[in-house]
Amino acid sequence: MSGACRDALERSGLYVAPREDDVEEAVRRACASPYDFAEAVLGERPWLVERQHIRPLPRARSIASSTVEAPLHTDSQSALGVPATVQILLCRAQAARGGESVFVDGFDLAARVLTADPPLGAALFEAPRVQRFYFGDVVGPTIARRGGHLAWTLAPEPKDDLGRRLAPHLARAPRVERRLEPGDVLVASNHRTLHGRRAFEGGARELVRLLAWLERPLAHDAELGRLARDVEIEPPTGPSLAEPARRAVDAMLAGEPPAKVAARAAVEERELYAWRDRVLWAGPLAGRGAVRAPR
Repeated sequence: MSGACRDALERSGLYVAPREDDVEEAVRRACASPYDFAEAVLGERPWLVERQHIRPLPRARSIASSTVEAPLHTDSQSALGVPATVQILLCRAQAARGGESVFVDGFDLAARVLTADPPLGAALFEAPRVQRFYFGDVVGPTIARRGGHLAWTLAPEPKDDLGRRLAPHLARAPRVERRLEPGDVLVASNHRTLHGRRAFEGGARELVRLLAWLERPLAHDAELGRLARDVEIEPPTGPSLAEPARRAVDAMLAGEPPAKVAARAAVEERELYAWRDRVLWAGPLAGRGAVRAPR
């Protein structure tokens, strides 16, 4: 990762990359070679990249595919038990009205909660939770070390008691709003930064999102790290995957959008993610130090 990018992410959780003048060429590169595009933006080759188009669909199955306001959340789909380190957003088109991306510094929020409501602050690091996402459940404290990375987990509009207690603090937290225009490239720490989106209408808002897993954790406040617990990561078990499932995972690992792969395989996305995890744990990526991302 370039020094400027890492410094910005470790300072605030956000980095504005150089603007792409030829939008369609940038989209082509991000879709055809997502690992190369991510490496060019970050200055470091991720060991895993997941690509998705963010645009409204007639029968939206997730907030990302709708036009309504997206509550603050993290993209917590994991690989080898760790959520993506960063998300890279490349704007292809923006809506006529609305659609601003919203960000909250989760580490700053945690420090504020620890001061204003110490029991709730402690619960963020200690209380186990089951948070439900469209790709499956994530279990563990809200802020925890996962595979050595200190990371937030926040489902959109959590319904449990801790989520209700946290909601007023989320509502008061300082926010950064940015309206991405065609060619803009924004990088956000997915372990630190909670993100959402304003509702929008008019035009065809479309982003290419790359979730990138990095080997080296982003630096964090030492006190928050001291409070965080390690989440025990258990490899998935089960019979070997059939060949069609392996081909679906290969397509996903190469950067094909999960929704498209799942539709072709006629399975829910959560099942596709479960397949991917089993393949990763069984293969050479499990060591991560010996990873050779596709070129």
